[in-house]
Amino acid sequence: MTETMATGRRHARVGMYALWQLRDYLKDRGLPTFIVALLSGYLGLSPIIERMPRRADPVPPMLLERFGSAQAVYAARMMEFNHAFLRSILGTLVFLGALFAMNGIVANDRKQGFYRFLFAKPMTPARYYGQAFFVHWAGFVAVMIVLGLVHGVLIWPVLSRPLLLVIALMFVAYAGIAFLLSAAARWDWMSLVAVTVAATFFWDRYGGSTHPLARLLYLLPPLNRADEVYASVSGVPMYASGAPIVIPWSILAWLVGYGAACFAAGLVVLRYRRLAIV
Repeated sequence: MTETMATGRRHARVGMYALWQLRDYLKDRGLPTFIVALLSGYLGLSPIIERMPRRADPVPPMLLERFGSAQAVYAARMMEFNHAFLRSILGTLVFLGALFAMNGIVANDRKQGFYRFLFAKPMTPARYYGQAFFVHWAGFVAVMIVLGLVHGVLIWPVLSRPLLLVIALMFVAYAGIAFLLSAAARWDWMSLVAVTVAATFFWDRYGGSTHPLARLLYLLPPLNRADEVYASVSGVPMYASGAPIVIPWSILAWLVGYGAACFAAGLVVLRYRRLAIV
């Protein structure tokens, strides 16, 4: 009975850290993510802003006949514009958001010695950093929603349930890897970049190989196919107006499953590895 009560009190104390973790995320990681995303969006829009449709543009009779009204043609053109823009930038935003959110999530406290103060009280590193992972995940999704609303006000609405679902799940694919690397090593952000580049390169080059050694590719996530996931929720191009959104669930499940497995492995590392080891 005493042990149960002690465990309950410990869990309650860890839960109270969530607001502090969220504050730290928004100040140190969320704001930089928002600023970098705005700059990336501006730079991504600049080359194609001249091709952006306007309501006053003349409407070709063929399109007018197909869509029924000038307003419908304008909406279809904006969907095509959003499709091209989001497809070119969405993957970068999710990767950078995960990189910022997970950078040093464990390694910083280890390198700077903060773990000595954090865990002077009865709470486990696995629970504390596992909670931080979910808090940062929620903070990232909130930042992406704000960015979507800004884009909707300035350009055209883009937020949708499939888009937010893919953004949230693809975050896990990257963040899970980064979490494991941060729990196990010091150079976590460099390791994530290295894993991402290596996975994309080797899957692109040897993914179709029948050589027995090609099976080693399954140790790496198929990040070369992430673009297929982003493209499925980046809006419907004009020539396919009205077509349903078809998310490649098998690819998404593979990527998210890999990230989730890395997150679980990171918790195991935190459970059995001393934080004092650098």
